[in-house]
Amino acid sequence: MEDLEDMLTRHEGKKSKVYKCSAGYDTIGVGHNIDSKGLPEEIKDFLDKNGYITEDMIQELLADDIEDAINDAWRLYPDLESFTESRRNALIDFLFNVGYKTASTFKRTNNHINKGNWEQAAKCLLDSKYARQVKGRANEIAKMLKEG
Repeated sequence: MEDLEDMLTRHEGKKSKVYKCSAGYDTIGVGHNIDSKGLPEEIKDFLDKNGYITEDMIQELLADDIEDAINDAWRLYPDLESFTESRRNALIDFLFNVGYKTASTFKRTNNHINKGNWEQAAKCLLDSKYARQVKGRANEIAKMLKEG
């Protein structure tokens, strides 16, 4: 099975220069939203001076963002540890992509997840604006939830 970092990199892409994500936010690295999360001072200074960041800096941002997504997943899914690795990775990927605030609005989906109704959770996730926006990624996440 593909590991979480590889899946996130495949879904988000990896760029050493600032770009606008599909939602219009300044982004860098592996989907790091600069507008909402900012940058550590040393990375910001390096970027301002050079116009890009290094691979090590990309990995530092990714590790921090994964940690944030895991913590957010625990807040939404108290039984996260009991889920299969595939389901945990799917949910962490989802939170990494949309953030806690948006993920918490998926009331029906989250309710089904917390009850272990995986097929219904997948259906609800696919019946969302998120799924229409990220298409293939949402299909993959829903499949991981459904199949475990």
